[in-house]
Amino acid sequence: AAAGIDMSTQERPYREGIYVAVLQADGKSPFYPKSDEEEVKAEEDKDKKEDDKKAEDEEKNGEEEKDTPKLDLDGISDRIVALPVAERNYSNLNVASDGSLYFMESKQPGTSVEPGGFNPATNTIMRFDMEKKKATVAKTKIISYSVSSDGKMLLIIGPNNSIATTKAGKKLDPKPLKLADLKMRIDPQKEWLQIFTDAWRMEADFFYDGNMHGLDWQTIYDQYRPLVDHIGSRADLTRLLTEMIAELQVGHNRTYGGDGYRDAPVNIGLLGADIRFENGNFRLHKIYDGEKWNPFLNAPLAEPGIGVKEDDYILSVNGMPLSAGDNFFAAFEGTVGKQVTLSISSNADGSEARDVVVLPTRNERFIRLWNWIEGNRAYVEKASGGRVGYVYVPNTAGAGYTFFNRMYLAQVDKDAMIIDERSNGGGQVANYITDVLSRTYLGGYRDRDGEVYWGPAGAMYGPKVMLIDQDAGSGGDFLPYSFRHMGIGKLIGTRTWGGLIGISHNPTLVDGGVVSVPYIRIFDANGEWLAENKGIAPDIEVKLLPADVNAGRDAQLDRGISEVLEALKTHTPVKHKKSPAIPTKLGE
Repeated sequence: AAAGIDMSTQERPYREGIYVAVLQADGKSPFYPKSDEEEVKAEEDKDKKEDDKKAEDEEKNGEEEKDTPKLDLDGISDRIVALPVAERNYSNLNVASDGSLYFMESKQPGTSVEPGGFNPATNTIMRFDMEKKKATVAKTKIISYSVSSDGKMLLIIGPNNSIATTKAGKKLDPKPLKLADLKMRIDPQKEWLQIFTDAWRMEADFFYDGNMHGLDWQTIYDQYRPLVDHIGSRADLTRLLTEMIAELQVGHNRTYGGDGYRDAPVNIGLLGADIRFENGNFRLHKIYDGEKWNPFLNAPLAEPGIGVKEDDYILSVNGMPLSAGDNFFAAFEGTVGKQVTLSISSNADGSEARDVVVLPTRNERFIRLWNWIEGNRAYVEKASGGRVGYVYVPNTAGAGYTFFNRMYLAQVDKDAMIIDERSNGGGQVANYITDVLSRTYLGGYRDRDGEVYWGPAGAMYGPKVMLIDQDAGSGGDFLPYSFRHMGIGKLIGTRTWGGLIGISHNPTLVDGGVVSVPYIRIFDANGEWLAENKGIAPDIEVKLLPADVNAGRDAQLDRGISEVLEALKTHTPVKHKKSPAIPTKLGE
């Protein structure tokens, strides 16, 4: 449903029951009690058996009737029966050949952050036995599954997109599906024409405006179709599709992937550090530590016990000396997650060198991001004398939800707050964030120990501003719009990039490529189309000049600090830090 684009869907647990419907008006519930009386079997006459067998053979030789169940729609809503299972986050219901029901149970959105990236194998296959009227766990740690058309086999997608098959039954015994010998012969030109036609048709079928913004879509097909006969690679086709769908001049309309050439990747181990060549050797200029409390960040040189510090020199890697002119990273080819021995010295001449063992990481992006975030938070803390908090929101999807909750709720004791959504990658409509930011003080509570609390919890009632820039879009357009529309505070920075359209529904292309057709267009509270190709303009425009950035100055952040500190001069705190006097009479 379109409502699923709201970020609050991560906050509120999604609970579903599972139900069966009795199709016939005179039918019985599958849970109707069975008679406990023993059935008396009449002795069958031998001649009758032969007659029945003869009649059965004649029926088989004649026209076979289809087994179509009778369906009585009148009153069917009164013939719905709930299965005795807990209400949880369920999906993918399938009936197996033995009459059992398989379904998938997933973790509630927002309740955890799992290792394993975007699509971790954290789902569970459940099996409901209609005879025993009980659900049991059939298989854990899966991504998804499907059931064969005859209901006898299950195909399971597991960790790292592994594929396995198993017979349906009380116990599943998945066996890896061997695909090494699977080959497919393809005529590229025919496949490229199919992909081109499918992409054109997807735009016609799924674009949010059936009139295609007045564009004659058949003419567009006729214009680009002859070029398909002249492309020589999947990359050429991707370029052609890009040019064709760009005729619609809207955001979120893009194509990527497919069966293109992919060179074999080579992993390069990274140390999570800035490296400089100084005094004839490679030197550790800065070591990133992942800020310690982020459980899935790997900061190789910050592990306790390694004993490496900034300004140390790296003399060799696995016994191979490093010297001027060497590509430092070439020494770490194929070392991700493997033990690497570094020769380390605090002296440029290599004296008093010592060996340390590290496990290089594949990606430094997030340890560097958190270093920037924590640097901003500490800078705001110092510049404001501890009065102002700082929260960074990288997108309006899972990471944005996690980052916001982690940073904002830990700083609700501040007098003011800066919300930074620069370079926000979008995702969902971040109504959860603006709901929390706009919470109104309702009252306080005093306990026996004299401690005073306030409600609602998780709220900060002082001045707030939001930092925006040209690299924030989609959900990163809607967040500053709603922040200003709800009167939470001012927007500081530069206009957002203006790409506020939703994508959904359309299938993938035959070779695994994607065309993300814009399916949803968003309008504002006044009934006007919002942000697309326009962006959200700031209340206070502040540009980041290259000279300032290179010198480590953030003019937008500085303006945010000055704005909230100025607002605090006239701000009247709304929450009471002390309770009224305790009543002295009974009944008061």
